[in-house]
Amino acid sequence: MLRRAWLWLIGGWLCGSVGAQELEPYLRLRAAYHIKAPTPIAGLELAVGKRVLEVEGTVVGSITVDQHRSILMEVEPGRSVVITIGEGHSWLTRGQVRIRAVVQVERESELVTPTYRLLGATYASLMARWEAEQRAKQAAQASQPPTTRRYPRAHTLTSRGKRSSASPPLNPAADWDTFRANLHRYQPIYAHFIRCVNPRLSKELADQIAWAILRFSAYYGVDPRFIVAIVLVESGFNPNATSRKGAAGLGQLMPATARGLGIVDPYDPVQNLYGTVRLIRGHLEKYWARTGNPYSWEYVVLALAAYNAGSGAVRKYGGVPPYKETQNYVRKVIQVYKRLCGVRD
Repeated sequence: MLRRAWLWLIGGWLCGSVGAQELEPYLRLRAAYHIKAPTPIAGLELAVGKRVLEVEGTVVGSITVDQHRSILMEVEPGRSVVITIGEGHSWLTRGQVRIRAVVQVERESELVTPTYRLLGATYASLMARWEAEQRAKQAAQASQPPTTRRYPRAHTLTSRGKRSSASPPLNPAADWDTFRANLHRYQPIYAHFIRCVNPRLSKELADQIAWAILRFSAYYGVDPRFIVAIVLVESGFNPNATSRKGAAGLGQLMPATARGLGIVDPYDPVQNLYGTVRLIRGHLEKYWARTGNPYSWEYVVLALAAYNAGSGAVRKYGGVPPYKETQNYVRKVIQVYKRLCGVRD
């Protein structure tokens, strides 16, 4: 018989076990998984497969089922996740506390609920202090102000040891392992560029958008500069953009498309970018398989046409539809993408 007991924890924090407050082990754990920032709850809920992510929230309760312990962490007001913990983390069950936690997320598909297992945790206040110290060090070491040109170079993917030009965004020769290991280096560059395009965005929101583009692009294996070009042309990095036809958010997803991708709120930047990257990856794969040449631009042109006008229109006309809007869209996205890669036609 299952024995379940919810312990709703109120009152002050009681000191945890020895070592619970230590920051260095937690920093080493983050470094081992190349973690640089917490993942919003939308990113947690949309993760598929086995992932290791960081989350910040307040422990508000615990549960014990047949000697297996879990904590209830409120990540956002009214939105919580249940995280399984081990014996070494029993200090989390002794009172309300705000923490940073590295968790392993497992989810077989978008149709099932993810499970969370705690790998390590520390006080959020300790992490906030450490991050403030790191920002101060970076500011002191900065010798030049950030560039303000409209199209700063986002980053360089390597291709067989050589700097790449504007090769198609699914270039199989790209060194994706190196790219994924260095996302934290690219994030501030992308965030700065995004704020150059849309100065109305807060730094926090620009950081979130940049991180989502990088993480989802890395997961689906699409050059993030290509995603940046699409979002720039679609919405100008305005998360609240709405077209006359009802397309919504950063990637201008149609309501039916968003629902089909499992997106609850297309105006949420993380959810929208998840859908945008996943959708464009699907189009790229489809037309790559049709053309049979990953190094040509033909499949990229068809993928963009399908993203703008729909796969049905591409199929009907046997290529880019004769719509002026679609033709201009394809030309503009490719032009922006090449500029982001440092190529001038």
